[in-house]
Amino acid sequence: MPQRWNFDAAANFWRQHANADPESVWDRFIAAEAFILDHAPGTAAEAELLCEVLLEQGLDARGDGRDRRALERLQTFVRGLHSTDSVVA
Repeated sequence: MPQRWNFDAAANFWRQHANADPESVWDRFIAAEAFILDHAPGTAAEAELLCEVLLEQGLDARGDGRDRRALERLQTFVRGLHSTDSVVA
């Protein structure tokens, strides 16, 4: 039976396995990643994770790397929004 994801569960699972070898949980890892990629972010933290997943994919569409650097700058900006949200709250 396929796992029913929510954003937090998918994010936690993806982060837990993204920097390790996810081979033993490959189907669940791919399902969590797909859930994150299909999710419309509602917070800065969700947008930041979406950037992280995209960067982990290794964007190589442009030979000069401008796309990847732009996404990294976007992630830094979104991370700053998340930090500002925490201070305001």
